[in-house]
Amino acid sequence: MRRILIVDDDSMNLKVAKVILESNGYKTITAISAAECFETLKEEMVDLVLLDIEMPIMNGIKTLEYMRAHEKFKEIPVMFLTADADIETVKEAARLGAKGYVKKPFLPHDLLERVGQVIQEKIED
Repeated sequence: MRRILIVDDDSMNLKVAKVILESNGYKTITAISAAECFETLKEEMVDLVLLDIEMPIMNGIKTLEYMRAHEKFKEIPVMFLTADADIETVKEAARLGAKGYVKKPFLPHDLLERVGQVIQEKIED
């Protein structure tokens, strides 16, 4: 079973993504901050991180920069969940190796399709 870490400071977004993914056969773990994300990643192996861009203290871009700079986390695929899809943010996310993004509020089929693509790429690597 594929494991996905969902990181978002909005509890409703966490719940919605969790229900959608788990009802389609994924195991999910949730975190409400970058700090909680890193604590989880130290303990758990995951196949994908769904990461909100707009979070307090450490935003998603800084979180991804940190992940890419650390050996244990640098190969984990990351996809952004975001309402902020401006071109500069998209470019920075791509530069850091993000596997794309899902615009919030997300539709279930869009989330599942994009997650499925990233998981399939990971399997093929």
